[in-house]
Amino acid sequence: MSKDFNTLLAAAKLPERTVPICLRGDLTAEFEALERQLDEALRKPADSLAGDGSGGIAEQMETLRAEMQQHTYPVRLRAMTRPAWRQFVADHPPRKGDDGEVDERDRVRGVNVDTFFAALVRTSIVDPPLDDAQWERLNDEVLTDYQFGELSSAAWALNRGEVDIPFSPAASRMTRSSGTE
Repeated sequence: MSKDFNTLLAAAKLPERTVPICLRGDLTAEFEALERQLDEALRKPADSLAGDGSGGIAEQMETLRAEMQQHTYPVRLRAMTRPAWRQFVADHPPRKGDDGEVDERDRVRGVNVDTFFAALVRTSIVDPPLDDAQWERLNDEVLTDYQFGELSSAAWALNRGEVDIPFSPAASRMTRSSGTE
């Protein structure tokens, strides 16, 4: 099968990735408490036909998990073009100490990590569209350090990582077993 490069080039798009972000992190503590209750219930021997109560706890956990899903947004990030990326990196040069040496914190990435990653995430998010006030609230008041790390890792990988054809072992097994190829 011969591919026409011009057709492929005309349809080309920059890589994108989604990162699910739960905006109701407070529900995590409730889920963890239920998880502890479930562990305790499963350790106790059932002393009646009513059982150990684990079924009710598991149902509460699933209800809570569904509520957390309702408050989770799949944040979509997009890579920059190569010229835009190079300029972006140049706009955040690594800091240098009084001795002229690159600051240890900036050495590995080659950028000022204090300014670079917040700007990278802000620039990379394409959905939801955020105005400055929404971004400030999300970044300063809502995201945990872990969530921010997930977003910044995805944004870094989009621009500096490999772009390959994803493979899903589960989908592969399903299509092989159903005869779909």
